[in-house]
Amino acid sequence: MKATFPYMGNIYIPLKTLLKELNIEPIIPPPPNKETLSLGTKYSPELMCIPFKLTLGNLIKALEMGADTIIHCSGFWSCRYGHYPYLHAEILRNLGYKFFHIILKKEELKNVYIILKNIFKKDVIILEKLTKAVLKTYFKSTIMEELERKAMAVRPLEKRKGQTTKVLSKYLKKLFQADNIFQMKKIKKLGIKALENLIDEKKRKFFIPKIKIVGEAFCVIEPYVNFRIVEKLGEMGFYADPFLTAHSWLGFHSIRLGNNLYKKIKNLAKEYWQYNVGGEDMNTIGHTLLAIKEGYSGIIHLHPFGCLAQTMVQGILGKISEKYSIPLLDISLDEHTSENIIENRLSAFCEIIKKNLAYYKFL
Repeated sequence: MKATFPYMGNIYIPLKTLLKELNIEPIIPPPPNKETLSLGTKYSPELMCIPFKLTLGNLIKALEMGADTIIHCSGFWSCRYGHYPYLHAEILRNLGYKFFHIILKKEELKNVYIILKNIFKKDVIILEKLTKAVLKTYFKSTIMEELERKAMAVRPLEKRKGQTTKVLSKYLKKLFQADNIFQMKKIKKLGIKALENLIDEKKRKFFIPKIKIVGEAFCVIEPYVNFRIVEKLGEMGFYADPFLTAHSWLGFHSIRLGNNLYKKIKNLAKEYWQYNVGGEDMNTIGHTLLAIKEGYSGIIHLHPFGCLAQTMVQGILGKISEKYSIPLLDISLDEHTSENIIENRLSAFCEIIKKNLAYYKFL
């Protein structure tokens, strides 16, 4: 079996380990780019969102690379994301591609057992292999998260602009190749040290404004779609903190880790939002309010053009911004969004934050 999955941020790093440990050959498509976006846009319904289009393009490339199986996450809720696997599969089969389709949702988890039964034959081996695979995958994912979070903290303090991103990329590539726990621990130790060595100690005495990034999961996590917004803000001297990362998406959406945080977020959001529609709507409101309580200096709201859940949330965020006098930047993303425009809007937004902080004598 040669399996692939939708590409989103660095999620492929731990998922490669999961598949290999289960004796499944992982097929990792190329990172999202103009070609995959063009492919996805060509074969998608016009009004589908950019995560759908880009994911479709990536799946086409993966099938052309030899994948014979596609693994999708799904679920029954109001957001269109729950229907993506079925629409992707129908489009791909209409294009002539043949593949086995695995849809991961609680209603169909028995199908995963049947697949593993065909590979390992005995139940005891399935349990042993699956436990080992999940634990090793989660360990690698945790190290990936620590390296990424360390880079977010270092970037506003770096001696030379761009060095943090280069060092992070170097150690994430090493982590991707690592097959055992010892290698992973060593990469973490060396990576953290290498990132710390980039800090300009003189900058430590300055106040670093924090910006919370909220919105739809794919737009927050995938740097190609959001034009590497975390890197850009860091290099401009701000601590950019996305509410969701590849690691937390895997942990929360797969095995529901961090459930206590979700309850806290839900409780914060209930004043404005009573029902979880999907598309991270309640998370967006709750994390915005939590960021305000924790002293963040600004909020950036990322979402796909045409995302109903996040479009409704947009109005609520405007009221919250006005009520708490916190700068808010709303960015709608699709295949026509210009990087230059995004950069100009970010620059203007950061100037507003600086003036706001100067008014309150933080700078």
